[in-house]
Amino acid sequence: MVVLKRRLGRVSSRFVGSRNKFLLFSALTLLAAAAWLTNSNQGPVTQEFFVASRDLPKSTELDSSTVSVVEIQMNDVKDKYLSANQNELGNWFLTKPVLAGELIPLSAISSTKEANCTPIILTLDSMLPTAIKIGSDVDIWAAQQSSSIESMPHEVALSAELIGIRVDNDGIGQANQSIEVCVSVAEVRSVVEAIAKNSTVVAVKAFK
Repeated sequence: MVVLKRRLGRVSSRFVGSRNKFLLFSALTLLAAAAWLTNSNQGPVTQEFFVASRDLPKSTELDSSTVSVVEIQMNDVKDKYLSANQNELGNWFLTKPVLAGELIPLSAISSTKEANCTPIILTLDSMLPTAIKIGSDVDIWAAQQSSSIESMPHEVALSAELIGIRVDNDGIGQANQSIEVCVSVAEVRSVVEAIAKNSTVVAVKAFK
């Protein structure tokens, strides 16, 4: 009788141990499933980045008028582009053009403004091709309004950066296009002379 009780006790202990292991395994499985469901419902991780509000030429200061904020999935872009939550506006300048809607590359910003050219506004005698955008490099050609041989067109500035475009209507259906270009110091005199002589001025995409 005693032996039987001992055997029944051993069987009962084994049963309780197996049951506890099963319950523990079930609990861990449920916890893992709950964690997976929670992570699935959270969706992809996003972060805010700065994008150009319009076509931005080189040397543009990044501020609330030149950039806006978008929220995108981080993936592998967080170390390549300017994050909106880790940098302050007003402290950065572009070192190369950025088109409207593009993220601001970290490789295209500097804390100091480059000043190796002089901005000049020109009124063109022919409209710019639509393929030329702000930030493009253009060659400026001029010719005096004369029928003499001396009026042959000549280059007054090479690879000038286009930093602004403006179109005005004179009220009688004629559109006049003005551009702002940044020309090298050595070419300022030639450009100013063309303006003073009321020369015909055109801009074409620079050949590199």
